[in-house]
Amino acid sequence: MSSQSKVFDVIILGAGFAGSLLGTLLSKRGMSIAVVDRDKHPRFTIGESSTPAADFLLQHIVTQFGIEELQPLVRFGSWRKTHPEILCGCKRGFSYFDHGRSGGFEATSNHRDELLVAASVSNEVADTQWYRADVDQFFADVARKYGVTMMEQTEIESIRRAAPNDWRVNIQSEQGTSQLAAPMIVDATGSGRCLAKRLGIQDISDRFMTKSSAIYSHWENLTPLTDWLAARGAALNDYPYRAEDSAVHHLFRDGWLWHLQFANGRTSVGFVFDESESDRDVSIAQQTDWQGVLRDHPVINEWMSDANICAFPGKVFRTPRLQRLASVAAGEDWVAMPFTTGFIDPMHSTGIAHSLSGVERIAQILLNETNESRGDSLRHYSDTVLQEFETIDRLVWGCYVGLRDFRLFNAWSMIYFAVVTTYERLFSQSADRPTGFLGADQTDIRDRVGGLTDELRSIQASDRIKDHSVIESFIETIRMTIQPINQVGLFDPPIQNMYHRTAAK
Repeated sequence: MSSQSKVFDVIILGAGFAGSLLGTLLSKRGMSIAVVDRDKHPRFTIGESSTPAADFLLQHIVTQFGIEELQPLVRFGSWRKTHPEILCGCKRGFSYFDHGRSGGFEATSNHRDELLVAASVSNEVADTQWYRADVDQFFADVARKYGVTMMEQTEIESIRRAAPNDWRVNIQSEQGTSQLAAPMIVDATGSGRCLAKRLGIQDISDRFMTKSSAIYSHWENLTPLTDWLAARGAALNDYPYRAEDSAVHHLFRDGWLWHLQFANGRTSVGFVFDESESDRDVSIAQQTDWQGVLRDHPVINEWMSDANICAFPGKVFRTPRLQRLASVAAGEDWVAMPFTTGFIDPMHSTGIAHSLSGVERIAQILLNETNESRGDSLRHYSDTVLQEFETIDRLVWGCYVGLRDFRLFNAWSMIYFAVVTTYERLFSQSADRPTGFLGADQTDIRDRVGGLTDELRSIQASDRIKDHSVIESFIETIRMTIQPINQVGLFDPPIQNMYHRTAAK
């Protein structure tokens, strides 16, 4: 490599939490690491809802690599006690409220329009909502502590592969222009896909069945959800947790609203549009302003009547179609994080956990194999990541079909909860090789999810989706199909639609 270049073992593009964390792990084991990002911290971004799987993975990384600074972030209680300056929210589980009937949401004694799935028994051991501006800053600060060269506000002018295992990255910053060199490069730029675009990697997003777009921001002064539910006569004593302490989903026929509350009252709110019947190049979100969301959904307008956008970010964001997928996630001397390779939808909150899974696997490959020998492992990683996105797509797509019938939505969600709790068990038992995210590399799981997907597609194609008896029969098929991987009593809660504990930990 040229003596004019600043030479590193690995160059990581992107300083989100995943890029910074990977840099920390590699640097702690003796590698020289540069992390390059065009922006600076703190900055606004979403992808905020953690899960038991994410906590499980973060704990595994902390234990395996000895990054004690991250230990408090594994649980809500320890996070708030140790780092109150890093904003987070309490997440006890997933909550769903169906507004799709002609009369809208109705609080009934049998919880017909409600589904609450708890993942923890108390706030102390709960999962978290990540306020990413604070969290990403913290991960970057930890990376610096472990010797990572962090290059923020740095533009990448060019990336060139001079030879196998010889990358040259020309950069521009306030300090002027310079060149970085490394035998390995990691793309952690997310939707920016900095390296993938320069390599001309084919986009295969059309493979996804899920089609959606989103409009979102952060808000304050919202009516507490518990007050809103109490005013409608909800049987709150049956709830396994305070409704706000969860990833809240309000379901409508044309999409769904997320609601993630942080400890200071700041709340992430976004509406995700179902694009399955749209053939326009411009997404529904790009054609809609927030007032349009409120106008078309009076119940949201009522709930948010006193709310206003937080000064930071101070605006509403609108996305094109959310789904994206690259045809490959790695080459002989480069690799992309899962979030850079693709994205499906915020339904099921898979983003943080998927990213942590990618960090752990990439770190193992780069640390345990030489530049010349790691090709097979990188190809396996690439193939597995694509399988993971196929599985996530199926798990999410069925929920969008279920927006027309809450019984179906409820049952299809159970497939996800069965798969993710099984994944936790598989991961804990995999001593030699990390398990693919959600166990997507396991034939049994892929076959179960794939078979149910094919049957639902058949029901939808034959226009039997409105047939009550057909849906009831299919729900029973779901229950029987997931029974061998049902670790946590799904389909059999003590109170209808109220699950008080589902995490397999």
